Amino acid sequence: MISQNKPDIIDADIVVIGGGIGGHTFSITAKEKNPELKIIVVEKATAGKTGPSALVGGRYQGFLIETDDFDKSFQHAVEEDDYLCDQEKVEDYLNYSGNVFRSLERWGVKFIKKPDGQYDRPLSRGYHSGMLLDGGGIPNMQALNDYARKIGVVFLDRVMITDLITRQNQVVGVVGFNVRDGQFKTLRSRIVVLATGMTRFKTIQPGHRNDTGDGYAMAYRAGAEMGGFDSTHHNTYGARWEVGPGNNLYVGLGGYFLNALGERFMHKYHPELAERAPFVWLSPSFCIERMERRAPPIYLDLRHFTPDKIETLWQSVPYAMTRYERAGILKNNKFVELIEYTPEGPRPMPCGVVTGRGYESKNISGLFAVGDATSQKGAGGLAAAAVSGVIAALSAAEKAKVTPAPEVDMEQASELKKAAFSPLERQDGVEPSHVILAVQEAIHPYSVAIIRHGRRMEKALKEIETIRDNLLPVMHAYDSHYLMLANEARNMVICAEMFLNSALERKESRLGRLREDYRDMDNVNWLKYIFLKNEKGRMKTWAEDVPIDKYKLKPKREKVLHPFWKIVDGLGYKNTVEEN
Repeated sequence: MISQNKPDIIDADIVVIGGGIGGHTFSITAKEKNPELKIIVVEKATAGKTGPSALVGGRYQGFLIETDDFDKSFQHAVEEDDYLCDQEKVEDYLNYSGNVFRSLERWGVKFIKKPDGQYDRPLSRGYHSGMLLDGGGIPNMQALNDYARKIGVVFLDRVMITDLITRQNQVVGVVGFNVRDGQFKTLRSRIVVLATGMTRFKTIQPGHRNDTGDGYAMAYRAGAEMGGFDSTHHNTYGARWEVGPGNNLYVGLGGYFLNALGERFMHKYHPELAERAPFVWLSPSFCIERMERRAPPIYLDLRHFTPDKIETLWQSVPYAMTRYERAGILKNNKFVELIEYTPEGPRPMPCGVVTGRGYESKNISGLFAVGDATSQKGAGGLAAAAVSGVIAALSAAEKAKVTPAPEVDMEQASELKKAAFSPLERQDGVEPSHVILAVQEAIHPYSVAIIRHGRRMEKALKEIETIRDNLLPVMHAYDSHYLMLANEARNMVICAEMFLNSALERKESRLGRLREDYRDMDNVNWLKYIFLKNEKGRMKTWAEDVPIDKYKLKPKREKVLHPFWKIVDGLGYKNTVEEN
């Protein structure tokens, strides 16, 4: 039975939305800096036990100032983002990364060391190596959660925050509901932090299903400036098995991909790194193999892994290894079957709230965003989320001390409740799962998300707008669980709209933004950020120049065929999406 209670207001100095590593490093740092602060972490599942941080692929791709080359790491980060990152944030990330790593150890996170005492850092995708998490993400996130509770951070689990409460361009609180009993919640706060991750539009992989862009959508609805949704870092995952992350380890330890003819093919697309190519090269390569009729299927081959590599996987991704064993893919500690792989759908990244160096929103005071909830960061993954959480906490804790107690407009809170609870008011209608499937069918095809064309994206956008205008208004929820699903569907529709509008705005190919109709990487006209904003219910999208003149690294001001398309042309491939 859903409770329709008149809400009591819960007061806090800082509300953190999201219980992953960024939410934990933020809350621990802020609490240690100022123990008097009341910090509440709100998580729609269970903080520290769900999501990508807990089910991470076994590694922490951090930078150690004592041993790693700063200039080389800086250059790789900037170049891997094709100069669309904030280079000042990249420098901050590298400068803070070592101390954050030591703090994680102090807070209970354990990393695997070799017999000589050095951290085990096998190769990864790209030019990176990463420290291996001892036991994977679950026990180490539990350690962070235990430490945070010990020092007085308050956790509110099974509560989905749906919207921000604002007053005169300042965030003053949030609203949401308990996903088990439907009890409405209003939290009043001086500071609100989005640590809500990204969206993968509910893929089958564990840890990804809760990533529905909730932070993106609530920030957009509140009028925050957003950016980076034109970019998609589409990964590759098991097509049939829900085994969780681990791809960095698989390819770093020597796993390789086979097409339907049994041929290894990644060396053709990225001769230097082959299977260890960044995943913005992997997925398009899979797509070209399909266009050339050598896929599907595509398989990941780990059958040649030696006992030492199997042991590393058991240490760092035990969840995945257990699933492989139960599925019969792993027998007697040896992989005995190929694992079918496929590109995932669009994963907008790096995108989110446009923030400054302290990770505060550029246009909504008191709203901070960390990890994958913010754009232009120049570094992604577990380490970037941890470091941005620490950096944001240092400035947010100071701001919380001098920000007056906020006032909440209860009429605004009531309107936000009405919008979030509207599916419950309908006796029948469209189920949320139907809306989610419709969104996936519109944007997941590789011809929309990966190998793009303006014509195809415009068609997909019209489909999303039809879902927005015709399905969302009649969406029905039976209970509080379905109400959570309905609000996730609402958020996914907004995220799909932001992705498609932003992708259409960029008329070139750059990084993971490959277009058949604009195949050049254009540093003359398109060294730009793509921004968007909610203006009176309509999505406004625009481009602004990257302030490259003030940055340390500058690309050549030239217009050239994108390196991926150059490889494809050099291989003599002539097929297009339309022909397939």
